[in-house]
Amino acid sequence: MFKLAAVFSPGFEKVIPKALKDVLPDAYNLNVSSGFLRFCTDKNPFRAVNADFLNNSFLVLKEWNGDNKNARSGGNKAPAFEVMANKIRIPDQLIPEITKQHYKTFRLRFSAANVFTSVNKNVMANVEKQISQATGMKPDRLGGDTEFWFLTRTDGYACFALRMTKKQSTEKYLEKGELRPEFVTLLAAFADMENPSIILDPFAGHGGIVKRLAQMYPKAQILASELDGELAKKLKGCRQADATNLSHIEDNSVDCVITDPPWGFWQGDLRDDKKLRALYDGMLKELFRVTKPGASICILTAAKEVFEAAFDASAFGRFGRGRDAVASQNAVSEGTPDTCAPGGQAAHNALSNAHDAVATPAYKAADIRNDVLVNGKKAAVYVIRK
Repeated sequence: MFKLAAVFSPGFEKVIPKALKDVLPDAYNLNVSSGFLRFCTDKNPFRAVNADFLNNSFLVLKEWNGDNKNARSGGNKAPAFEVMANKIRIPDQLIPEITKQHYKTFRLRFSAANVFTSVNKNVMANVEKQISQATGMKPDRLGGDTEFWFLTRTDGYACFALRMTKKQSTEKYLEKGELRPEFVTLLAAFADMENPSIILDPFAGHGGIVKRLAQMYPKAQILASELDGELAKKLKGCRQADATNLSHIEDNSVDCVITDPPWGFWQGDLRDDKKLRALYDGMLKELFRVTKPGASICILTAAKEVFEAAFDASAFGRFGRGRDAVASQNAVSEGTPDTCAPGGQAAHNALSNAHDAVATPAYKAADIRNDVLVNGKKAAVYVIRK
């Protein structure tokens, strides 16, 4: 059995188990807390590097669980690094797994409650000596092929672990404002759609969402549109279109929407909420029209107040089902209440029948909000079930 630990962006705790099982179906003993995951596997632990939504993944070599008599100061219940350093030993059965990676050098890192800190030089030298003797690797305090971490959390958990992943800087391959692939993976987990046929992103931008979804759902048709003509030309298969006027898409045709709309229009140092509200109003009206009954719509934004006001006034808010949208996949589906629209009368009748069958109040935006941290910014993922 291999024990692993991992760090991810806070706010995605609800979907981390599903996302992990998609990559490592044999993972078990999952323990998820704020931005932190622990789990076990009986197979090659280095497969965890394939879980791109995990910022750092660690092979745990030794762990502690709140030994208060040796606790750190400042309210941290975990043992002090000096205490941990005196009790480390790399288990014999793990050394072959480590040597398979062909690491030649290493460095030590000490992280207390997500903040790097320093320790006594003699303590560090002693740990470096033990690791070198066990693995044959040489210490390199300026870099190293890999890292051994002493990691402590305020809940009392602590571990000595080998860092298995090293994230590539997104500045090297992503455009400004482009959503990182790992966040797209987690948005898809929120959407929770099995084998969708048609997926829509009406704010394609540089294509971060579209490209990742194409990898995740190779059999699905990805509908991408973008108002900026230059950006639309650069992205294969993208149509130039306004998200408030998706006339090229048929009614009730889309299975899933995953999108990251603008978080604001800026005039100097002020956000133009009136203009943003108009965009969100138009977007939600079109998404209600083009999505199928039972469709999943996943929207990421930091403009929470503006979006929630638009949502509550939209057809989704007025005719939605259930107080917990994430758990409402099997709720009664409804069509547009506009009897003048194509197919509107049938949708209106379906809606009336739904009201007769299930007397459930419409849900508010607050019911479908999941507060998250994206690139250090406070945002929210809204998961709508039509």
